[in-house]
Amino acid sequence: MKYHIFLFVEYSLHKLLNAFKLFNLFARKQHMSMRPKISVVLPYYGQFPIWIEAFLRSCAFNEEMEWLIYTDITPPNYQPKNVRFIHFPKTKLVELIEAKTGIKHALKNPYKLCDFKPLYGHIFEDDIVGQEYWGHCDMDVIWGDMTRFLQKIKYTKYDIVSTRPNAISGHFTLYRNITSLNHYYKHVPNYQQAFTQDFGQGFDEGYFSFHLFNEIKNGQCAFKPYWKKRNCLDRGELKHLPHGWYWQSGKIKNTLGFSANYLHMIDWKRKLKTVNLHNIPTLDRFKIEERQISTLKPVWPFRWKSLKENTRQGLWRYLKLQSSLLQDSALTKDQPNVSKRYRVLGKN
Repeated sequence: MKYHIFLFVEYSLHKLLNAFKLFNLFARKQHMSMRPKISVVLPYYGQFPIWIEAFLRSCAFNEEMEWLIYTDITPPNYQPKNVRFIHFPKTKLVELIEAKTGIKHALKNPYKLCDFKPLYGHIFEDDIVGQEYWGHCDMDVIWGDMTRFLQKIKYTKYDIVSTRPNAISGHFTLYRNITSLNHYYKHVPNYQQAFTQDFGQGFDEGYFSFHLFNEIKNGQCAFKPYWKKRNCLDRGELKHLPHGWYWQSGKIKNTLGFSANYLHMIDWKRKLKTVNLHNIPTLDRFKIEERQISTLKPVWPFRWKSLKENTRQGLWRYLKLQSSLLQDSALTKDQPNVSKRYRVLGKN
């Protein structure tokens, strides 16, 4: 009798476990079929950079986000599910900007789009309806595990998430999708002046960022930002730790065991001459160096051999990096991280 009861319990548990697995599988498929709640807006004109496939492959591993790329360039063959290429001639964008914001600009210089980044929530509002957050980014970026980063900081507590301390980051910033924040650029005194020239005026990381910081600091607006420190690999990290960065299965690390949320090729992009990647849809690892991106077997996870070979140089570079980061933190702790040149429009 006891044996039969045991078999019945075992059978029931087995069925329950299978049902639980099927439910999880169904829930995951439903989640995957749903639109991510974070839309990163990226208009891009001219020609795609040679590292476009590395950028796209790194996007693919961040399923909680989607990228909306507005362009008139023919899309590459590889297109992840969470990246949408939207055919959008520049003339159509010029018309949309004027219709939404009243700003007339020919956009002769594609780099001028950097000034418009804080306006994307207004300009592209029809395409982000229902989204919890929207953001802007650059294409000279290789993404790491951004989902983990956002979950770690509990991003839903904040209205703004920036990877620069006390400032908007042009290469990645998220905004809560609310009208008051999407139209906040209008609060910047004389903001129209930033859009009267063909060349970039630094409106996003400069004037807009400075005004936003001051109003938040003085309690003049209720937006809650997360901009505590630099949360990416940027000029300082790439200068002091220039070798051995790898992307593998959605994560960025190096031979000394350091990791990053993403790598911003701010200076490297000018020197990058070779991209040698194979089987992009299934690619799970590549090496990122100053002059090339290539499909190579990485040497991490951490190995003692790498430590022995790199300890002296790596430790020295790491200490120099920490010193520069501390100086940066001390300078920006209670002040906006904005050059004085880009603080008040009309007074340069």
